[in-house]
This record gives sequence, C-alpha cells and structure tokens, in this order.
Amino acid sequence: MGTDAYKVKQAGRPPTQACSAFRQRVKEVRDDTGYGSKKIHVTLSREGFSVSKRQIQKILDELGLTQPCEKRRGQKKYVRYQMSASNVMWHTDWTTFEKKQYCGYLDDRSRKIMSAGVFNNATEQNALFLLHQAILRNRAIPYIVLSDKGTQFYNSTPDQHGKLTPSLFEQGLQQLGIKFWTCRKGHPQTNGKMEKWFDTMKQGLIRRPDIGVFVKWYNEEYIHESLAYRTPEEIYREML
Repeated sequence: MGTDAYKVKQAGRPPTQACSAFRQRVKEVRDDTGYGSKKIHVTLSREGFSVSKRQIQKILDELGLTQPCEKRRGQKKYVRYQMSASNVMWHTDWTTFEKKQYCGYLDDRSRKIMSAGVFNNATEQNALFLLHQAILRNRAIPYIVLSDKGTQFYNSTPDQHGKLTPSLFEQGLQQLGIKFWTCRKGHPQTNGKMEKWFDTMKQGLIRRPDIGVFVKWYNEEYIHESLAYRTPEEIYREML
C-alpha cells in the first residue's frame, strides 16, 4: 500500500466545477435581478438547469457578487399575517432616495404595487393623487388603507378645543368609503411589507432607474419567497 495509505482523505464527493456558460448565466441573473442563491436556483431550475443552491452560492462567492454574512443570532419569532384576498388592504408610505420623495401603494395579499411615484415633496395631496391613480389603473378600490402616523397621512395636532380633526388624506379616504388604519406607535413592523418594498425598490432603481419600468418588472417578473417564488401579479389575479 505504501505511504499513500496514511494520507488524509477528503470526505464526501470530490468538488465539481460548473461550466463557464452556466457561471455566466448565474452572473447574468444576479446582475439583472439582484437575486440571492435561492431565487437564482428557482429561476435556473425553471430554465431546465439542475444545479444545487450550494453550487450557485459558490459561484456567487467566487465572482465576488456576495458579501460576507454576519453570524446568525438565531431565528426570530414572528407571526406572518396577510389578508385573505387582494384589495382588502393596501399599505402606503413615503421614503427618501437620492434627494427625491417616493410614495407607493402595496396590496397586502399579493405584494403587488398598485401605484408608485417620485415627487419633490412628500405631501397629502401627492399621496391622494397616487391613490386615485392606483384605483383608476387597476379598476379596484381597497377596503382599508394602512399607513404610519406621518404628517402626510395623519393629523396628530389637536385643535383649540383639544380635538383631533381628520387630515386631508383621511378626508379623501372617507369620501371614497375607505377605512383608514394607522400603525401603532413603536410598532413599525405593522407596515413592514412597505418598508421591505422600499429596500427592494432602492436596489432595483440602480438597475432600472425609471420608477414605472421598475414597478412593471417587479409586479410581473420579480419572484417572492413568501409567495412560493411566484410574482405579485400572479397572486393578485389569483386572489381577486
């Protein structure tokens, strides 16, 4: 047997190298979508490839397309809620990106963006404009609109008699027969789906700078892990 019998042998299967064409396809999907290994695996599996998520992650790491992951602190305990059908509740909020103000309306059940826009100022008037745009474009009206207690939505200043009067935004909802819900103070996770979308939007606008083009791509092509790797538009139509 000789000295080879005493050498340490590597456990498991020998490592395999993906072909250059597959590595290029992984890079193309990553560059176009910003997906991680799970979503890239789903996308390429639908294209007929049969390579593991581990192999895709290895390719991403070798190409320098991922960042080191911090040590996990354990699974957070939370309850995922969602409405039973499309158009029961829409989320809305404002965010700032590259010195512009962005607002959007997101359907709770499907995560579809019903309307989104970019403005110079975050105002009640602009929020109402987008709401009417969402209603007209989708030929649908929500039962509830949920927002935080920002001044663009909610009046938190009492009048001279100590009473809170409805904001312009709330009055607009009342005229449309829409219920108005606000997040409890100190519980921003109530509107977490909107915050998550803003994160996705800010990354996506780097690849698709036009908000209209990005929203169309997001609704019709972007797959969600929470939607069983389906698109918002698919779920929206299914749950009407």
